[in-house]
Amino acid sequence: MERAFLTVIALTAAYLLDWIIGDPPGLPHPVRLLGTVIVFLEKAARRLFASPRGLKIAGGAIVIIAAGGAFAIVFGLLAAAYSLHPAAGLALEIYILFTALAGGDLRNHVRTVEQNLKTGNLAEARTSTALLVSRDTAGMGESSLSRAALESLFENSADGLVAPLFFAALGGPAAAVLYKAVNTMDSMIGYKTKEYLNLGYFAAKIDDILSFIPARLTAAIIILAGMLHKRRRKNWHDGWRVLRDDRRKHESPNSAWPEAAAAGVLGLRFGGSDYYHGELVYRPEINPSGREPGCGDIAKGLVLFRYTSIVAFTGLLLLAYCLRVWEAVPF
Repeated sequence: MERAFLTVIALTAAYLLDWIIGDPPGLPHPVRLLGTVIVFLEKAARRLFASPRGLKIAGGAIVIIAAGGAFAIVFGLLAAAYSLHPAAGLALEIYILFTALAGGDLRNHVRTVEQNLKTGNLAEARTSTALLVSRDTAGMGESSLSRAALESLFENSADGLVAPLFFAALGGPAAAVLYKAVNTMDSMIGYKTKEYLNLGYFAAKIDDILSFIPARLTAAIIILAGMLHKRRRKNWHDGWRVLRDDRRKHESPNSAWPEAAAAGVLGLRFGGSDYYHGELVYRPEINPSGREPGCGDIAKGLVLFRYTSIVAFTGLLLLAYCLRVWEAVPF
């Protein structure tokens, strides 16, 4: 029972810290450290291997070293801290969970795009949108920037918020960090380009596997959040319709799920044509009968995201508490 209450305190404190302050740039951050380690391992792999087979094996080794190492280190540090004093263990647990969550930071970035658009500062809006997406933002207008910000908000609501909470509920901070390590590797080396097709193969595949349940859970939570939100309540059934019809309209097996749910609830059209590294790329439209997003829709999307965050946190906190009461996990 004590473990259950400590988990509730840690998750609640971490969630509130993330939502209130996001990720302060100067704060030591395990995910940034992971990024440094991944860069080092990638350089070492390329020095040692050149063949497609060798790079694929090296990519698997990077996943094992980075993700497995992160899990083992966090698990060991928590065990040592709690053995030293419960307060030390709790403080470390809160900090690790706080750094694993990215909901507040995601909201802040999207809000910056909205503020720049509201003031008519397209140049700054393009710059702030470029921090969220990999597509080319130069030359984008208000509608394209709004769509990019909203697509990023809801796609990343799964891997930046719901997935870390989900894995923290199932396996504690070490499991949440393991997921963040894999997700970070996927964002750094999991591209289907000639340069990364082999090296990033395992990172991309394992990220798809780990994100499978959280992506679908996020879509369901977005629709539930739409039901709870008074102004969106009448649109929740459109979320189910668009999710049913368009959940596979993405090269990723997971990304379209939360996007489709949000597009339906908000009545917006996602997808379409964008430039990536100077090349025009067409992605299937999600909710093609919806309207083109505008600056005002970002505020509506942020409200839906806030409801989604609250529902996700409440449900997964309850799951975490029950698992600890049943003594199903040590942390």
